[in-house]
Amino acid sequence: SKSSSSSSSSSSSASYYPQWRRLPLQPGPVRRTELTEVVRGQVFSLEQQLGVFDVVVNIRMTVLALRDGLALVNPVAPTRECVELVQQVSARTGKGVKYILLPTTQVEHKVNLEPLARQFPEAQVWAVASQWSFPPFPLSLLGLYPKRITGFLASSDEGSGRDYPWSDQELQVKLLDIALPGAIPTPFQEAAIYHVPSKSLLVTDAVVSIGQSPPGVVLSEPRSLLKIAGALEGDGGSDPGAGPTDLVLQADTPRNRRAGWAKTVLLALFLSPSTVSKDLNEYLEKGFQWKEGWEATFRAVSSPALIVSPLVSELVFKPQAQDVRTWVDEVSQWPFRRVIPAHFAVAERAGPKEFRAAFGFLDGGNSDRPSIQGTVGEDFEVLDAIARAAFGTATGSK
Repeated sequence: SKSSSSSSSSSSSASYYPQWRRLPLQPGPVRRTELTEVVRGQVFSLEQQLGVFDVVVNIRMTVLALRDGLALVNPVAPTRECVELVQQVSARTGKGVKYILLPTTQVEHKVNLEPLARQFPEAQVWAVASQWSFPPFPLSLLGLYPKRITGFLASSDEGSGRDYPWSDQELQVKLLDIALPGAIPTPFQEAAIYHVPSKSLLVTDAVVSIGQSPPGVVLSEPRSLLKIAGALEGDGGSDPGAGPTDLVLQADTPRNRRAGWAKTVLLALFLSPSTVSKDLNEYLEKGFQWKEGWEATFRAVSSPALIVSPLVSELVFKPQAQDVRTWVDEVSQWPFRRVIPAHFAVAERAGPKEFRAAFGFLDGGNSDRPSIQGTVGEDFEVLDAIARAAFGTATGSK
């Protein structure tokens, strides 16, 4: 069962995050938090907004109720509202915060680790080991990393994974440990976490599930959705004198919200899908300009239970296909029934079959096809250009 709630203190002061300039992305200093109960008494989701250029999606911290306390997985901004919501979960479950887990090397998650750890100083902090920064200063000096790390996340049957304080009847871990190719190889680590009692698989960026409607926390502040929606046929927007391509805030209607969400998803996944104009001057003057076909592309990415974001498939997984395939095989041995990523929707009724299917593009015969069925090679043009510039290779999505 699910239920949603938010802090009784809904003022902007409760949502204010003074450290927001560490990663100065939207929505800026005010980070509203929404709490959802995913599995009654066991699994909770705390979501905030995160984005750039009005392409705003959600970022999720999952809270697991373990026998000896709560585990906070993938930190979000610890505003006063967020901390109060964690305390609500603590009061509901009768458990204090015991662990903070950072199962990724990606900056939008690790940037919140040190501030969150300061809010819960008694909690043990576990993280994947290959953290990095640019310039390469110690993360603790940059304020991104606590000075004390309890231990490092590794596969449950290897190395430090044998010494976890929690039982493997509660949490199991499988670590993906690869590096992005290029002149300066960049570590990419993601620890998949299996919560045994709820049969839930927690991932960070490995897969996503695209919902037809915006997440509640995005819908609660729809201005970005309405800007991304652009001019729709028969809808001139909120300005009666606006032409079909003028940069105006569209009328706040369910149709415009849905259109704004679909286009937001495509921009977040592809950076520049085939159905959006790539004319920079046109963007600066009028905002994103869309061509016919975006609805079909959105259907392609939202129909499967799980997909790999093209950003990840093309720039991270394809260059290290064999290691990723091995990790997928290992994760698929767990009998999970839902997948909880750190972005977009929770995938209910998604198990090993759906997880494997999302990585079908790694199979030998599919290497030259778009990584998501129903998309076209032109959707991947910008990602292909980035891959060539960064790694000297194309993505293979023709």
